[in-house]
Amino acid sequence: MDKNRILEKFKNHEIEQFGKFYKITPNNNETNTYKDKKLILVTSINPTPSGEGKTTTLIGLNDSLNFFNESSVACLRQPSMGPFFGIKGGATGSGECEIQNPQLINCGFTGDFYEIEAANNLILAVLENEIYFNSELDIDSNNIYWKRCIDVNDRSLRSVNYDVSKTDRVNTFFTITAASSLMALFCLAKDRQDFINRLNETIVALNKKGNPIKIKDLEITDSLMLILDKALKPNLAFSKHNNPIIIHGGPFANIAHGCNSIISTKMGLDNFEYILTEAGFGADLGAEKFLNIKCKEANLIPSLVVIAVTLKSVKHHCNIETKDNYEVISKGFENVIKHIESIKSFNLNFCIVINKFSDDDKDELMYLKSLCDNHCPTEISTMWQNGPKDSENIYKLIKSNVKNNNSITYTYDTKDDVYTKIEKICKTIYGAKEVKYSDLVKKKIENNKNFIENYYVCNAKNQYSLTSDQTILGYPKDFTIEVFDIEFNHAAKFIIPIMSKIFLMPGLPKKPNAKIIKYESKW
Repeated sequence: MDKNRILEKFKNHEIEQFGKFYKITPNNNETNTYKDKKLILVTSINPTPSGEGKTTTLIGLNDSLNFFNESSVACLRQPSMGPFFGIKGGATGSGECEIQNPQLINCGFTGDFYEIEAANNLILAVLENEIYFNSELDIDSNNIYWKRCIDVNDRSLRSVNYDVSKTDRVNTFFTITAASSLMALFCLAKDRQDFINRLNETIVALNKKGNPIKIKDLEITDSLMLILDKALKPNLAFSKHNNPIIIHGGPFANIAHGCNSIISTKMGLDNFEYILTEAGFGADLGAEKFLNIKCKEANLIPSLVVIAVTLKSVKHHCNIETKDNYEVISKGFENVIKHIESIKSFNLNFCIVINKFSDDDKDELMYLKSLCDNHCPTEISTMWQNGPKDSENIYKLIKSNVKNNNSITYTYDTKDDVYTKIEKICKTIYGAKEVKYSDLVKKKIENNKNFIENYYVCNAKNQYSLTSDQTILGYPKDFTIEVFDIEFNHAAKFIIPIMSKIFLMPGLPKKPNAKIIKYESKW
């Protein structure tokens, strides 16, 4: 699609060019009537070292729809710079299914992450300043909920200890910006005013009488909005084939809810007929949170769920010793079956796209397709190699399987008690037999019970396995999930059970990607 034609789609919005990208100002007079729009969620099975290609598949689907003259847009999260310089590398697709200017997007983009980081840290700086000057807020330094953040993998910041006054010392930690409370709130706000309202009501600490201290009590909302005003405007980028991609927000899915902003998704719904988005990691994390949190919060219902699968990832999930490649595929396919069951539990229609690698064996690929065909409509995508010109099979797959779903069967009700909500996710989505809680978790739930009524559950679990043990692959049965710690995000209203050794601040590998990346000046 020609870029001028794309910009014409946003003629009712204020558009500001930002280098190679555009900032699009949301409208306040949105109709919110999306009855005939097609919202498509792309998810996958549990991640593997070879990658499942969710972003690649999503960009390819968007390119294909546009190639066949449909009005379509992709809505993506912004990559975090920390993992880009760490081990994961970029998150902008690859091959023919890539976003233009990927290094710029992976390394700061339009500055949204920096502004979220600055605003987040200003909140804590002002809060601790109140303690230093012994203000009338009488803040309890032992009950500060807010954390500083930075968009760099820095394991030294997992534990910090410092004086906030002559008598008060704080033991705390940094989070990476993508895992911060402010990022989660940023992505759940429906519009600018909703963001301000929720920001004001966010609990950041307790006073010495045990009463909540909110951001509005710090009297800094105008200053925060001065920092964040531009960041709240979604960013428009383009695929290699010049098709529109709205990029906004970037929470991780193994420790946050893993979805792009509601503001940008609704912008897509206001201006296009097909809106493709993704949720991080596998359906057990990203899709579950997209459907139970984002869809409920924004009153959205997907018209189709696409499960991205690769032959390599299915083989990786084989947990038996065998030299028979077809037996390997059959056993590994059990992981796909569990994710199909999870999507079915939401009462949504779905299909599978097999993302083809160049070195995949043709016979094995067709065998995998036959397994998928037994469960749902399936096609093999060669868009990574060929782009949209040979994607008619994918186009027909999407067109024939999109339908207007009238409801979602949520996994839990936010009115359920904390333990019930956690267990419904663990048993229905992961397939766990039981859930056990440490004494620390029980104590924290009891101490916070007055603040967490009607909160969502946002599990922090490793992404590689359905269990809390990342070495257990495939479709395990009769396992126990152990919740050994729990946190609360009072900005986004999240209960965060911690089920695996998940760091809110990642570290760098022995040889980080920062040592490999090559800089080429574009001046």
